[in-house]
Amino acid sequence: MSKHKPSRDAVKAAQRRQQTRRLISITSVLILLVAGWLWWDTEVEDANLAAIGQGENVIVQVHDPG
Repeated sequence: MSKHKPSRDAVKAAQRRQQTRRLISITSVLILLVAGWLWWDTEVEDANLAAIGQGENVIVQVHDPG
């Protein structure tokens, strides 16, 4: 029973597929991190009442129907 080695083309194709999977994984993680950071940044910005008057003292009326 003889075992044969895979051809160079098959080895290169397998390496290329593995590199492509890694690139897709890294890109996906980076996209998720950027999206999460942007979401968090907008949430913090919305909660910052000092941004309403650009740092100046302003009167803010809060409507609380409850």
